Amino acid sequence: MKLVAASIILIFYSFTLLSFNNFKSLYQVKQLEQKYKINIATNSYSGGDYAKRWASWNTPTESDSVEFLKFISIFSEEWNKYPTEWIKVNNLKNIVFVKDLKVTHQQRFAMPDPYDETLYFDIEYLIYGEKYVREMIHHEFWHAIEEQQFGDMYFKNSTWCSYNVEGFKYGSGGSAAYDDGEYSYGEHPRQGFVTSYSIYGEEEDRAELYCWLFTSRTWSLLTSWIIEDTILRKKYNWMLTFINGLVPEMDLEYFEELNS
Repeated sequence: MKLVAASIILIFYSFTLLSFNNFKSLYQVKQLEQKYKINIATNSYSGGDYAKRWASWNTPTESDSVEFLKFISIFSEEWNKYPTEWIKVNNLKNIVFVKDLKVTHQQRFAMPDPYDETLYFDIEYLIYGEKYVREMIHHEFWHAIEEQQFGDMYFKNSTWCSYNVEGFKYGSGGSAAYDDGEYSYGEHPRQGFVTSYSIYGEEEDRAELYCWLFTSRTWSLLTSWIIEDTILRKKYNWMLTFINGLVPEMDLEYFEELNS
């Protein structure tokens, strides 16, 4: 009987070890927490009401250590591009690293929960390439920024929409692209848009443009396109003015130096 009990305890202890990780102790995690005064969760995270209603995820384990190390290295490089004041003014409190992230049963790289001031990121998405991950880190943060600054992740901005050609209508939202069998990613598919995904929703248009400010490849393309694309130039100017209005140090010179 004692042997059986001991075996059960051993099995439970082994399962517990496999179900959690020690990623919280990594230098990159500690550095981000200390610099930005945010909580970074790598183990079990219950989530707020919004996340519980719309999403599901699993906790990375020690067996994911190689994958996590690659991901956190890239994430740290991208996040450290932000001045601390940008995180503060947008009231972000938590970043949660997960795997098997699903939002309304769709597999997703990330999910913003602005009501809990939390961003979720799926560490397994490096299979889609480093370029994709670097850009989408910023894209997803924009959705939280939009809710924080305008009170709605799907904020309707008449000024922004006035830049588009007369009669243009956005699609039914970014989630529609996941179910659209005809969706194909493309860059600068038409005047005023950096990607084909931008066309699916007004909020996605801003999120795509925002994320293109933060990597040298996309910045170079964007600043070359706006020379002749007057619609895109108006959106670019709107975004730079908005950011600079919140954090003065994030001006044109900041972005030029960031992407030099």
